[in-house]
Amino acid sequence: MAFTIKIQSQIAKEWQNFINDADEFFDKIQKTADKQTITEKDKKRIKIMLEILIDEYKTLKPSLLLPKELKEKAKEKYLKAKELYEKLFGK
Repeated sequence: MAFTIKIQSQIAKEWQNFINDADEFFDKIQKTADKQTITEKDKKRIKIMLEILIDEYKTLKPSLLLPKELKEKAKEKYLKAKELYEKLFGK
C-alpha cells in the first residue's frame, strides 16, 4: 500500500508540474505578445514553449486515483496550448 501511495504521489506531482509549467509559459507568452515588436526569435520561442506543453501533456501517466480537478485543470492548459499553437502556427 505504501508503494501505491508513493507512485500515486509521484504521478500527481507530474500533473501539477505540468500545470505549473503551463502557467509559467503562458505568462512568458503574454509578456512577449505585449511587446510592441515581436521578432522571429520571439515567435520561435513561443512555438517551442507550446510544443513542449503539448508533448508534455501527452506523456502524463493516467491514474484513476488523481483528483478530478487536477486532471481537468491540466486538460484546460493543454487545450489552451493546442488552440494557441494552431492559431499561430497552423497544424
